Amino acid sequence: MDLKRAGNPLYVLGETLLELGGSYYYKVCDVEGGRVPRVNPQSARARYRALFRAIQAELVLSAHDCSEGGLGIALAEMAIAGRLGAEVDLRLLPGEVGRSDHALFSESHSRLVVEVALENQAAFEKAMAEYACARIGTVTADRTLRVRGLDGRQVVDIGVDQLRATWQGLNVEAS
Repeated sequence: MDLKRAGNPLYVLGETLLELGGSYYYKVCDVEGGRVPRVNPQSARARYRALFRAIQAELVLSAHDCSEGGLGIALAEMAIAGRLGAEVDLRLLPGEVGRSDHALFSESHSRLVVEVALENQAAFEKAMAEYACARIGTVTADRTLRVRGLDGRQVVDIGVDQLRATWQGLNVEAS
């Protein structure tokens, strides 16, 4: 799941929908209710098979699911593991959620973040052309996760070390 190389494109497979019922984000925000994520088994299976073929063709460098915590957590975990940053634009996501926080933390099922080598971008896009798939950003060398929201403004700008400390439940200032 770790990011591999600066300059590589990042994709999201699957639609991001307003499905936050039972999400970790809502739990942290002390919000009850919302729409529980639903699986579309036919489209998920077809998309996963296409991804499997892309993996067999060595088009995929890394991939991580967007389950617990959604896209925001998947991106953070990939950056932490690879010690690289990323620039992401939520306006490019397949699906529709309306708010940037919902786009980051929706737990819509059957979604993955995928890193592809720059030289394999065209082949990967061709392999996934029939499925909900969009390039949402790029891996960066600066070890910072930056995310543009649905309104085009920066909603996340955080270093990988701070992400790691937060993920581990530590206070960066205390270390």
